[in-house]
Amino acid sequence: MVEHKEASMAMSPPPVEQAQKGFFQVIVHSFFIVPFLITVFCVLLFAAINLLTREQRTAYDYLEDIKTGGLTKRWQGAFELSKILANTTIVTKDQRFTQELIAAFEHAQHDDDRVRQYLALAMGKTGNPIFVAPLLAALKNEKEENLSALIYALGMLKDSTMVSLLYPYLEHPQSRIRSIAVVALGNIASPGSKAVLRTALNDKEPNVQWGAAVSLARMGDPAGKDILLKMLDREYLSRFTEVDRQEQNNLILTAIEAAVLLQDTILKEKIEQLAQHDANMNVRSAALRAAQR
Repeated sequence: MVEHKEASMAMSPPPVEQAQKGFFQVIVHSFFIVPFLITVFCVLLFAAINLLTREQRTAYDYLEDIKTGGLTKRWQGAFELSKILANTTIVTKDQRFTQELIAAFEHAQHDDDRVRQYLALAMGKTGNPIFVAPLLAALKNEKEENLSALIYALGMLKDSTMVSLLYPYLEHPQSRIRSIAVVALGNIASPGSKAVLRTALNDKEPNVQWGAAVSLARMGDPAGKDILLKMLDREYLSRFTEVDRQEQNNLILTAIEAAVLLQDTILKEKIEQLAQHDANMNVRSAALRAAQR
């Protein structure tokens, strides 16, 4: 009996150790676990409320933010509007909405540049030709910072009757504006634009050359074939230090999409090589799909 009692006492921790262990458990529970659980609950609650609130907001709500909100609310409202208008066709056919959007765009002429730019993109994403006129009117006296957004928006509207009004921007001193102009002309895809796009293949800025080659390919013109081959070559793209790996991937994906339209043997061979050997999974997948067409 004595031996059993002594063994039992040896196996049980002393009362002091038990008290310390219980104390530390209370500390951990009170100062770490409980606050952590409360924080997680609050984050989830905030996310749920934010999601529900965002889902209930309409295009008219964002227009109201643009008209009456502070600076941050105005440009964020324009940004959200440009996002939702790409996914809906109901409100964009509403005459009241289109007139209010045009009025907001015109009123934003002297506002923060972001408001003006996002509103232009919102108008373009609707695909509604009613927005061609206000965008063209704005081009005449638009500040340089906003030109790219307006030109790109006009390209999304795809009105072939106004392509000649975009031609002067292919001679603009800013390469970004020239680059956006060739992309816009490619989106409109008017056969009459082929000549100026072929000229843009010789632009001193590679971005303009790339955009012109892609635009021509989308129109079935192989004049930019050699440039597309370069765009499919990572070694060539790596020469441009300002083009990071993700941008390389995007350029190659764009080139694949354009090149496959030409049904050219040399381009197809290059695409097949990418399908087998490129390090990026998205590029390999896109190249494989293109090679199988």
